[in-house]
Amino acid sequence: MRLIRVLIGAVVLLVIGLVVLVIALPGERIAKIAADQVKSYTGRDLVFDGDVGISWYPVFGVSTGPVSLSNADWSDAGPMFSAKSAAIGVNVMSLISGDIRVTRIEAISPDVLLEVHKDGRANWDLFGSEVPAQAPENAGKNESGGALILENLMIRDARLRYVDHGGDSFEIADVDASLQWPDPRKPADIAMTLRPAGEDVVLTATISDLETLMGGKVSGVKAEVETAGARIAFDGRAGIAPQLGGLLDASVPSPDKLMAALGLPAAGVAGPASVRGQITYTKDGVFTLRDGSLTALGNSLSAQADVATAGAKPVVTAQFVAGKLDLSQFGGDDPETGGGESAGGDTGWSKAPIDASGLAAIDGEIVLAAEAIDLGNLKLGRSRMSVNIDNARAVFSLNEINAYDGLITGQFVANNRSGLSVGGKMKAENMQLKGLLTDTMDISRFTGNAGVQFSFLGVGQSVHAIMNSLKGDAAVTVGQGTISGIDLDKLLRGRPGGGTTVFDALTGTAVIEQGVLTNDDLLLELPSVVAKGEGTVGLGERRINFLFTPQIKSSDEQGLAVPIRIKGSWDDPSIRPELAKALGIDEKQLKEDASKALEDSVRKELNLSEDDARSTEDAVKDAAEDEVKKQLLKLLGGN
Repeated sequence: MRLIRVLIGAVVLLVIGLVVLVIALPGERIAKIAADQVKSYTGRDLVFDGDVGISWYPVFGVSTGPVSLSNADWSDAGPMFSAKSAAIGVNVMSLISGDIRVTRIEAISPDVLLEVHKDGRANWDLFGSEVPAQAPENAGKNESGGALILENLMIRDARLRYVDHGGDSFEIADVDASLQWPDPRKPADIAMTLRPAGEDVVLTATISDLETLMGGKVSGVKAEVETAGARIAFDGRAGIAPQLGGLLDASVPSPDKLMAALGLPAAGVAGPASVRGQITYTKDGVFTLRDGSLTALGNSLSAQADVATAGAKPVVTAQFVAGKLDLSQFGGDDPETGGGESAGGDTGWSKAPIDASGLAAIDGEIVLAAEAIDLGNLKLGRSRMSVNIDNARAVFSLNEINAYDGLITGQFVANNRSGLSVGGKMKAENMQLKGLLTDTMDISRFTGNAGVQFSFLGVGQSVHAIMNSLKGDAAVTVGQGTISGIDLDKLLRGRPGGGTTVFDALTGTAVIEQGVLTNDDLLLELPSVVAKGEGTVGLGERRINFLFTPQIKSSDEQGLAVPIRIKGSWDDPSIRPELAKALGIDEKQLKEDASKALEDSVRKELNLSEDDARSTEDAVKDAAEDEVKKQLLKLLGGN
């Protein structure tokens, strides 16, 4: 929108501001009556600070030194128009017929100010409500009723300023412009070169009826902007209100270079982009896009959109449809948002404040439909989703996400009305574990169909605060499946080796409070082995304390069970078998009765000195831990 306003504002400034001189200066006794003519037509003061020279041959005209045109009476920002010098040439023969044919207007270093009052009045409304009561009805025409014809307007080194006291303001310097309009009944050609950031931004336009356009009505317009290799073309109708409607066709090889040429922040879009579609912009601030096609980041989408800009914030209603979307460049971990590691180990979740102010930028609804979405480490099939934003609260609805032969549905909510909170409720059905775990965790040994349900709510202004405040619940169910590369039956019977574990079911539920997930019913069922689990996972602290107990099935439920304790940080947990529990030994009593004898025996066996000796328990546990780790790494696909 800013670009459109800049271009339209520039045209208005350079044409309206200087056409006032066309109306005022030519005529009998030019130098003497010019100021009076401008005053009667517009209520503004035209001031010449230097000599006014008149030439009679070969072209009748006038040249001035510094010249200025006063602003609206409600403005205190200085003249609306000023220039170091100006020159005007008039065709004498046309004067005889009653027309005023201006063959040339040239302004050097003009300074043009467009200003909008808080109540909507504009300082360029020279013949609107500000026209004094004594202004003649034929204002804008010469006394004999003939036409005003401007053949050639040239401006060099102009400064353009736009000040909206109720909205945006901007300034552009070092502008060159030209207007060619040899016949008021024919199109006018405009060319402008803007340099908002040093690089040329070239605008060319053909206006079907410039007189109608300057009168505040709509005229046919063909316009084109070129800069930084980009081309933006418009073919339709437009008015200076502003309002427009027509075909937009934009091709941008490098969006970041385009934004830099316009003096704007980088778009963050790599590679070429293009936009094509029928657009409209109405006087009441409604922008629409129909039959739109967008190309960016290697993706193509069709689009329909409505954007209402007249309120406190834009209200957007948009629909995007795509074939396959490749968003893999946005996948992967971001160390700025937590989860990163350093040489010192786990760094924890980021405590940097989250800027969620963007949730209040717009209101509305945006819908996306795609046949496939590639997120890098996550592959989605046919997807239908939407986001509804209302007063800094966004509701992301996953209406249909097909992935890994399963279906994901649910909602995710981000609310920044009075502090940031995030929550959601998700459901995944019939997900194939092999593909899911391979893509997300590089684990390829598991097969089976999984169902997952979970809900959560977190509050805080950082990832750390949110993760430590989480509450909710979860449930997982996996039907019959396999674990390749290891046979748990053989392992628990003392015969470790390769093979495949076939399990009948895996189930479990959990509750989450204050960032801690608690589970007490994890159950993995095999034909001859059952494995139970219970413990906690600190989602906020990033720590785990979980007891996993495989047990050989027997009719009296007294089969051998070897509990394994997984405890510590996520990055380097301790994995130790609970041998005392497996053998039913009282560790405290064992230490009291046999500690010295066992220590001596182990020290002798391992040839350890007194200073280097470790406790018997630690030596046994470390040896067992190494073996357990080897088997777990093998289970999870490690070396």
